[in-house]
Amino acid sequence: MRRVCLTLPTNRPCAETIAAVAAEAAHGARHFGVEVHLLILDSSDAPALTGHRAAVSALPREPGVVVHHLDEARQRAFLREVATASGVADPDRVLGLMLPDRVSYGACTNRAFLIAEALGCESVHRRDSDSRYQSLDGEPVFPLHQELTSLGRRAADVADLVSRSRLDPAYAHRPVAMVGGSFIGEMSVDVEEIRRLDPAVHHELVGLSVPEGYPEIWRRNLIEESFRGAGTTPFAADLTTLTRVAPTRVDMCNIGFDSRVYGAVPLPPATDTIGSDYFLIHLVHDARLPGVLHNRHIVNYHTGERRSDAGFVAYQVRLAKFLLSTPYFNAVYAAAAAAGDTLLDPAGRVRPDAVAALVRDSTRLDPAGNAERFDVIERSYRALGGRYTAVAEALAAHREPLLAAARADMEDFALLIDAWEPLVRAAGRAGLGTGAGTRSGTPRPGQERTVTVAYAGGERRRGPVTMGQANMIRCILRDEPLHINNHDVWPVPQGAALQQVLDALRELVVRHEALRTTFPEPAAGASRTQVVAAEGDFTVRVLDHEELGADPAHYAETVARQARAGRFRLDRDFPLRITLLSLRGAPAFVTLSSSHAVTDGSALAVLREEWLALLDGAGLPPVEALTPLDLAAEEATPAGLRRSEASLRYWKQIIGTGPQEMFAEPRAVRSDGQQPQLTLRSRRGARALAQAAKRTGSPSPTVLLTAWCTLVAHRAGQSTCVAAAPLSNRSRPGLARSVNTLSQDALLSLDVRGPSFDAVLRKAWGAALGAYRHSQFDSVRLWEAIEGTTFERGSHFARDVVFNDVSVLTDTRAPATDSRTGDAQDAELDLDWGPVQVLPTRLLCFAYRTDPVLHLGMWADPALFSREEAETFLTGLVKLLEVVAYEDVPLAALTEVTGIRPAVRAGDWLQVDGCWTSPTAVAGALSDALGGLPVHVTTDDVSGPEPVGDSPGGGLTAFIASGGAPLTPDGAHTALMDVISAPGPGHSGLLAPTRYVIVHDSPATPGESTAWLRQRILMEGNGRHRPTRDDH
Repeated sequence: MRRVCLTLPTNRPCAETIAAVAAEAAHGARHFGVEVHLLILDSSDAPALTGHRAAVSALPREPGVVVHHLDEARQRAFLREVATASGVADPDRVLGLMLPDRVSYGACTNRAFLIAEALGCESVHRRDSDSRYQSLDGEPVFPLHQELTSLGRRAADVADLVSRSRLDPAYAHRPVAMVGGSFIGEMSVDVEEIRRLDPAVHHELVGLSVPEGYPEIWRRNLIEESFRGAGTTPFAADLTTLTRVAPTRVDMCNIGFDSRVYGAVPLPPATDTIGSDYFLIHLVHDARLPGVLHNRHIVNYHTGERRSDAGFVAYQVRLAKFLLSTPYFNAVYAAAAAAGDTLLDPAGRVRPDAVAALVRDSTRLDPAGNAERFDVIERSYRALGGRYTAVAEALAAHREPLLAAARADMEDFALLIDAWEPLVRAAGRAGLGTGAGTRSGTPRPGQERTVTVAYAGGERRRGPVTMGQANMIRCILRDEPLHINNHDVWPVPQGAALQQVLDALRELVVRHEALRTTFPEPAAGASRTQVVAAEGDFTVRVLDHEELGADPAHYAETVARQARAGRFRLDRDFPLRITLLSLRGAPAFVTLSSSHAVTDGSALAVLREEWLALLDGAGLPPVEALTPLDLAAEEATPAGLRRSEASLRYWKQIIGTGPQEMFAEPRAVRSDGQQPQLTLRSRRGARALAQAAKRTGSPSPTVLLTAWCTLVAHRAGQSTCVAAAPLSNRSRPGLARSVNTLSQDALLSLDVRGPSFDAVLRKAWGAALGAYRHSQFDSVRLWEAIEGTTFERGSHFARDVVFNDVSVLTDTRAPATDSRTGDAQDAELDLDWGPVQVLPTRLLCFAYRTDPVLHLGMWADPALFSREEAETFLTGLVKLLEVVAYEDVPLAALTEVTGIRPAVRAGDWLQVDGCWTSPTAVAGALSDALGGLPVHVTTDDVSGPEPVGDSPGGGLTAFIASGGAPLTPDGAHTALMDVISAPGPGHSGLLAPTRYVIVHDSPATPGESTAWLRQRILMEGNGRHRPTRDDH
């Protein structure tokens, strides 16, 4: 499981902030399936520390959140251990830089960086104790949501997740190194009173922070905008930009860094100053590393301590020291900007030696310039008078130490950069432990090693790829690895030794050609091929543990999921990433992530079954299933090509007539694809399913599929259920146990109109058989056919519903149990919420087992199904099975029987051409696509010419007031289709008109269709081909 560190450094009472940041941590764990380590670094006095301990104790326990509350004593003990173990030349001096006895924003964040490394975190997300969150509709607006969405991912993969991209494509291959926002509310530095008292002094004083050489108009603007953050406009909706983030646009109270940044270079450990902790923001920008800028701004406020006389003077002195340090930092930033991505090594990581050299070069600046700067600062404060006189006196009393410190801080920073790499390594080895101050914990391996396993005895072969492989390779090259890679967890039978586990894996690799297959990059214009190796090797990562925690199976699952994140290199990588988890040397679990170009879920189930048989000492029969090369050859025969052509015709027929979105409704808004897993385990459901199959004489899988589709259509308010069944296309004997990727969707279209459940069930077998028979096709030609069909129909086919029934492979083996699921296996009905996954569907169901327990996993779009509604859906499925086990159920009684209610579509929603649509939404989308031209869309039977060309009757008609602009129906339709077919959910209920009528001006009553017809018609047509001109 991905681990992240959300850190809150504090030296003041902030119990409310602790609770608020803990809620943000829970949000991150719940929505992203990550393990959030909430790290509170507490340098407060004894009373505040006691209050914070009480606040931490009162926090609700949240799945996926681990809280660490460390006072300075615990921080010092950890740092001393790390500094000593690192081997640095002067560990005591390093300890002083990491935990100074005065305020240092950089040092407290550096401590968070090292502790995050000890915790195994991939990123650090910093918040401050003098800020709070904005809210929208009564809910807090958490920046962590945007940080976890993008941080650490390849910029090219993030481009579709943000509102806009302004990143140079040359940097798109690099990971997002930083995600940040700013603040609203009070200024981050108290200079507003200075501006009110004397604008000229404000201009001169704040102007010292602006680098030399700026044009006066830019300089004046920078001075006016300094320390104001994002102003005062409250949050209304997300706006995110992929870009090189300008340091002036973000604040350190609202920032997330990838470990590849802070793992290379720390922050300056300067004390009694401000601004130095922005160094990494500048470094990310200057090194051409991608970032994401968001608008989930923090609310800044000034604490009572800062408003006191002593606090006021102390803060103004910190501002003065910042202004004395700016010549040094500006010199570094200018040199870094000139160096650009030469600051990176060939792997794209920051070079610490290059950064340290720039910092050391800055110390060679002539100190005379800073002495003059000091005089300007002191003179400015004296000119302000009043309480600012005390600031001037404090500065004058420390003139020489302050001037010396500005230079010495840079020398200390260079020293810390030199020591940073060994400190980071030592922190990673040290860990943090789970002693006092830490709540909960995740198993951590005590030892890690990699074992290389050689294999030989296969046959080298080469040939074309299968249709399924071609489809998956296309997806692998396009989609996020988390979406496309598979994973599985295999519990190791008790008593099996490590060598037995490895030998069984080796035998599987020799036995199945797919596991020895790579896909060389084809030459330009050539078709891709697959190559089967005769011999080679693969690696197994072995993690040994002293303890596997309270829930070993859950831990193994998180390890397997984590391995899915990396992209497989098709031309060279072994297609399985294997990790062996052991407990004090005894193998416990094998976790795998697999390339979808080689295996699908059913293939992994076959491998698991054969691996267990090998560990049990059983011999395996010869492989009779088709190998990928055998299947490719069969697909190229005349019979295989005919099957492919038949599949294309079948798909075109469904896409041309069926509903384009199962969940076309007002609630189907744009989402980020984050869907939590809901697992059902029910003996009641299994008994009811078996009895229903007995009563109806239908196979259990068909009864389950019918029940699922009937309820999906009922909930969606559809008369037909269109669903993809990507793992159910193994009906032929040669494919049932093939270790291969057969993941070409079987597209099911089940008509659920009828008086009762049994009437739908009688159609289901034929519908399913038709889907399975037409699940082999040329994916490139299929997508061309889909695009052509949907363009003509004016729609976008959405893969809203996916149903994967793998129970035929799992019902034959005993269910795995663990401390989390053991009781559930015996439960009459148990529901369990699990981690979040990013999925490109609205509703996904896996049927893992039907006997002796009905075991389903469901992922539902939260925009459509609240947690309560998702639970109602699965329990409603069991209720339906329990009734149909003994009698038929009228479809009119589904809500009464199951508790599931159909979607509510208020306003002008209606069905056109078998699809739910909103004419108002269509008009709005068309108007936006045409740059805001007035548009009216209607289904009225308006008088006028017959539809042009082959436009079907009964569709939508769009009236467009072009104002004389050169617009044609073809151009209007193409512009609208660009909106409708845009990637990702978010345009629900859009169906293009079958008739476009272009007039010059909109009528006085634009809501009346007849009024539009009285306007002068310039042109009309269906937009699907060249339009015809009308002269009246």
